[in-house]
Amino acid sequence: MSIKIKGDNGVRINVEDIGSKNGKPVVFIHGWPVNHNMFEYQFTELPKHGYRCVGIDLRGFGESDKPWDSYNYDTMADDVKAVLDTLNLQDATLVGFSMGGSISIHYISRHQGAHIKKLALLGAAAPCFTKREDFPYGIDKSAVDDLIRQTYEDRPSMLRNFSEIFFANPEKLSPEFKIWNLSLGLAASSYATIQCAIELRDADLRKDLASIQVSTLILHGVNDRVCLFDLAKVMHEGIKDSRLVQIEKAGHGFYFEERKRVNSELVKFIG
Repeated sequence: MSIKIKGDNGVRINVEDIGSKNGKPVVFIHGWPVNHNMFEYQFTELPKHGYRCVGIDLRGFGESDKPWDSYNYDTMADDVKAVLDTLNLQDATLVGFSMGGSISIHYISRHQGAHIKKLALLGAAAPCFTKREDFPYGIDKSAVDDLIRQTYEDRPSMLRNFSEIFFANPEKLSPEFKIWNLSLGLAASSYATIQCAIELRDADLRKDLASIQVSTLILHGVNDRVCLFDLAKVMHEGIKDSRLVQIEKAGHGFYFEERKRVNSELVKFIG
């Protein structure tokens, strides 16, 4: 069931809510530059185990409203809070992928973990997506600048090119899957895509890690070329009692390419 929930400043946030209403809630926050439909292969499996799956389209993406501005982690964390408040979810597992992992971390820090019992970070773009003088991990800021330039010039081409480093084995993906995956990015607005890339490039969540007091699972592809594996190690060190599971030979898109492993790990973690 799809519903619209008012987030920060009245922006309508699209939410997909499926599975048993009495099941343990699992809330999914997608990555850049797609939407909640990226989790299709989790949504077809987890409800079989009795879980209630809630997918959120971040503002500017999917079927949510697309305002001109306010594409920052503070605002998007507040949108997530509005959804969880409205649905009155309790003891939920929050699953954040890539940029969604950053937003999930910031949500727990900013809102003191309201509604959340467990946190799963999948290829998270945290605590800093890009390198800086005192943070030698992540990708170069110039790589994000190039994505932004490509988005201004030819966004469909940027999305296609990005998918070539997104997946570990793009040559094994069917042409139909590639079309579908491209459609997820095209459903976003161009300005949300650009402004979220800027936030990804510049945000620093290192101080947020220590505030996470919930059980945390970190799943990360060893061969991730988008969110480099060193980021997983930094998160593991910074989040108390977290558990790091490395997915061997996996890239950033392991939620699809290694979906059986991912689903198994999530079911085991949610419990």
